[in-house]
Amino acid sequence: MQGSTSKSNQGMFWSEAREVFEKIVSCLNSDSICGLEHSQIESKLLENG
Repeated sequence: MQGSTSKSNQGMFWSEAREVFEKIVSCLNSDSICGLEHSQIESKLLENG
C-alpha cells in the first residue's frame, strides 16, 4: 500500500511542477516580456519559478 501512496505523491509533485513550468514558458512567450532587459527577465523568473 505504501508504494501506491508514494506514487500518488510523486504524481502530485510533478503535476504542480509542470504547472509552474508551463506558467514560466507562457510568460517567456508573451508580448509583455519583449523589450525587457536580461536582468528584468531573470527577476520575473525568480518571482515565478
